[in-house]
Formats: sequence, structure tokens, C-alpha cells
Amino acid sequence: MNRFFSTVLSEHRTVYPESIEVYPSSSPFSSFDFVENHFGDIDSVRRCFSLARSFGTKTIILEKTAPRGLILEENEELTEYFPDYEFKGAVRLSFWKRAFNNIYHIEKLSSKDLNGYAIIKRDKIKSRKFDKWHIFEAVFKKNPHPYNCIARPKKFKLVCGNTRFSIKGILYCQQNTLNKACAQVALRSLLSNHLSNGDISYKEINELAGIAPESGRKPGKGLTVTDIRRILKEVDVGFRDIDYTQNEEYRNTLPYQKFLYAGVESGAGALLGFRLSGPQIPDDSPPRHIIPFFGHTFNKDTWVPDAEISYFDVGGGVGYVPSENWTSSFIGHDDNFGPNYCVPRCHVNKENVDYVVELFNKEAKYGGVHAEAVSLGFIYSLTPSIGAKIDTNPWIKRLMTFIKAKRIVLRAVFIKKKAYLKHLFDFSDWEGNHESADYLTLLEDLLPSFLWVVELSLPQLFPANERKVGEVMLNPFIRPDTSKDVDFDLFLLARIPGFYCFLNSIGEEPPKFLLLPSNITSHMSLIKHS
Repeated sequence: MNRFFSTVLSEHRTVYPESIEVYPSSSPFSSFDFVENHFGDIDSVRRCFSLARSFGTKTIILEKTAPRGLILEENEELTEYFPDYEFKGAVRLSFWKRAFNNIYHIEKLSSKDLNGYAIIKRDKIKSRKFDKWHIFEAVFKKNPHPYNCIARPKKFKLVCGNTRFSIKGILYCQQNTLNKACAQVALRSLLSNHLSNGDISYKEINELAGIAPESGRKPGKGLTVTDIRRILKEVDVGFRDIDYTQNEEYRNTLPYQKFLYAGVESGAGALLGFRLSGPQIPDDSPPRHIIPFFGHTFNKDTWVPDAEISYFDVGGGVGYVPSENWTSSFIGHDDNFGPNYCVPRCHVNKENVDYVVELFNKEAKYGGVHAEAVSLGFIYSLTPSIGAKIDTNPWIKRLMTFIKAKRIVLRAVFIKKKAYLKHLFDFSDWEGNHESADYLTLLEDLLPSFLWVVELSLPQLFPANERKVGEVMLNPFIRPDTSKDVDFDLFLLARIPGFYCFLNSIGEEPPKFLLLPSNITSHMSLIKHS
């Protein structure tokens, strides 16, 4: 799709304020009083203040701003649907680590002092008796805990006073039930990380779904599965989705957690749609909700990976241990409650889940779920070649033991070639061995600009040491041929302790591989999210 997107649509973040107020937030300042006095009783706004407090915020700045950019466009769209619509104001809140009590201190601040911001908008429609504030958008930095993983936070630029700042995070948006519901805000949240122009308006989302005043559809009622698919295709964002309402067996064979994890671990994100339940929810037409996910937490002490194979799926399974099994929670937004929540991995009952979407990175023709699956086929094809070297290295012997026991750990990482080569040549193995620089030119010429790297590890090595014994590298630019049991068109090479494995011939059974020696003979660090 050839899309034109004006840069002025981001002006709601960078517009200069009409007025500024500074609030030192140390005791006896009350966030509850502040929220109630300015915005009423809104859980999502309270959540922003809670996050700000947890990051050690000492000062809050409140700026009143004129409608610009996306806010101005939204006002125009609302007027098309509601002729008596009134824009009643917008407030830009920013939360700062440093303590000060006057506006002149703003020029002394840096982006490192910024914990987050929220733009809060008030809409009024007299004919509907509607007069409410909602969070048009907010961004907060990532929780500093080392096991809170967000693969690709985006940098957002904003103005405070007359000074420009930036902050990294994932855009949070809230519905207003007028021109946007949960689906539209979830899509904007994730698409802001994908689109080259950095954002998308709600009017554009609605029009891509075929929703306009003359269509008779009400955007505040949300989007269908067909709408979401159409929007993602129109903005050229690849995805794999599962509509569980079309086949109930998918709930068991294609668990939603795999798709959520693959999307967030790659940095592309994921969507989860579910039905509400409870004694007050009608069984015949339960309301639905959808929320975006973009990160996860890591629990190195979880019991799940070992117990799943040894107790609850003896002799079954998929032939490997997904790194997803060490995930405690997914990190996402809920527009009803606020940004940056941890949702326990299995908290949403699979019977309630109706829809899941794994988004792909812009450069990829397939996602992490597929990358893990095809890598397993490559590993089994490699086992005769690996087995021939079993006496040369104890780590090869250990690798073979866990492959045969179906306990090899796989973790799919989408990465730039340059970042992967830096990882490979900057780090050493456990004995301090570095890879030979002779391979650098070879790999630079062989590998595409982006790649799927599926890391191979062992159940105790992966969580405790955060290390691996090798990788399988895949070409992300080729669309998989699902008719093949093992699609070797995707295979680039593999690395195991002491060797690189290059495909030599697939005309024979099993395929033949060329093994070249590597200086890295034991385990090395996993690829870390920046």
C-alpha cells in the first residue's frame, strides 16, 4: 500500500503549551487527590501515577495544550459522527526524577530524568450526555528489573515547556467508545512500532476497516477479525493469527501462549482477544476485549519445563522445550486499566480466548513460531553429522543427549546481521575462546541483512547461566513452503560447539552437511535484548 502520512500528526506531543504548572510530588502530595480533582475517578490515570511513583518521580508537570496533530484529526472525525461534539481540552502530564518547583528548572532537565508522559483528553457530546476524560496516549519507560524483557521499545519525542525530550517505551492508548474501541487502540499501540512514519490515526484505522459515517458502522463498537486482518494487510505488516471460534480444537493444538511469546520475543508484538465471563455476563452474547502485548518476564527458577516433559506429557510434546516455558508473565497494556501490566502466562483461560495474533517484523515473511518449528527439522537432519563428531567434544555429546531426549531448548530471535555478528565475535565461550576473525568476512557475505537466529540450549544451562550451545540461522525473507516437511530454502547454516554446519547436498537421505571448525567449543551467552 502506498501511504502518505504527514509528520504534523505527531504534533500533539511537540506542541508548545498554553500554560504550565509544576507540582512537587513528595509528601504530603497525594496522587489520589490530584487525579480526582483534575480528571475524576479514572483507573488508567491512577495507573500512570502509580507507575510514576514506582520509578521515583519527584516532580509532575501539567501543561494545557491546543489540539494539534492526531488530536486535531480525531476531533474532526468525531464531528463527522457527532455534529454537536465539543473538544473540552487536552493536558500533557510528564513525570520527572528530579525535584524542583518552578518552570525555569525545565531547561536544566535531560531525557534521562523523564520517567513517562501521558496526554489526557476531554470529549463532550451533549446529545449523548457524554463528558469524559480519557488517556489519548502515554509512554512510560521499562521496569528496570533485568528479567523484564521488552525487545524493541520505541523512542518518542515530546516537548515540555520549550524544551525537547525523548523517552523509550511502548505507546499506550485508551478507547473513548466514540471513534475508537479496544481493537483500534490496541492496533495503534503496536503499529506505532512498525510503520516507517511512526504512527497511524484512528480515522485511517477506521477507513482501512471500511468504517466511515456513510457506512452505517459505528467505530466505537470496535473491529471484527476480518477488519483486523484487512488493516494489517493494508499497512503491510505480516502476521499469523488464530481464530479459535472457527475450530475449538485449536485451543489445545495451537495454544495462544506460543503466539503471544513469539510476537513479543521478536519485538513485533501480539494481540489477544478474549470473551468476558462471570455471573453477570450473558452466555449467548458475551462482550469481548482485545489487548496488545509487547514483552515478557523471565523466571529462571520455574518448575514448568521439567515437569511438563517428566510428569504431564510423558512421551509426547513437540520434540523440544520452548524458551517460552520460562516466561512467568506477558507484559502488555489494558486500555481499561492502564499501561505496562504483567499478565501471568496462563491467567487467561484458554476457553475464554477467541483470537490471537502474532505480528511479524517488517522484514520477515514468517514469525517465531514457524522459525522454531522448522529449526527442529533442521536439527534432526543434522544429527548424523553431529553424531559423527560426538567424541571430539563433550558439549556435542551433551547436545546429542538432549536432542534424543526431546529436551533441547529452542529460542527464536529476530536480529540484524550486524548485531548478530557483533554478538558472535565480541563474546567468548566458557573457556574464554573467541571466534576466529577469518569467519567474519565469510559470514558477512553469506548472511542476509536480517535473520532468524534459533538458539540451542539445555534445560539447566538456559535459565541458570543464560547461555547456549549453538544456533540455527534462517533466512527471514523467503516465504515458507508449508508443503515440505523440511524447507531447506530457509536454512542458512548452524553452529554447534566446535563447528559450523553448512548444507552440502539435499539430494540424499539424510541431507549432507559440510562441517568447518570453530574456535567456540563450549557454551556462550544468549543474545540479549537491547
